[in-house]
Amino acid sequence: MLVLSRQRDETIMIGDDIELTIVDIRGDKVRVGISAPSSVSVHRKEVYEAIRKENEQAAAFRGDLEDFRSGTFPRAVEGGTVPPAATKLVARTETRRETA
Repeated sequence: MLVLSRQRDETIMIGDDIELTIVDIRGDKVRVGISAPSSVSVHRKEVYEAIRKENEQAAAFRGDLEDFRSGTFPRAVEGGTVPPAATKLVARTETRRETA
């Protein structure tokens, strides 16, 4: 892992087209601005993991499409139903990407 020190308003470049800018530092929290092409998906890790898990489960699903859309189908990988928070999380992420 590369560890870099940056101060407020300083930027880190990843490749030629991704910029990470330190926007604010308050106590133990750092706000980071990310500028990336729309073809690059940017998520907090917990959001990324939720999306990845949902995609794996959807790929493994072998049932009625209407059950899948409603979130009431039994999981092919793990028992249970789609957590409503995860469904809303993915929808909110997609909406944000469309408006950006």
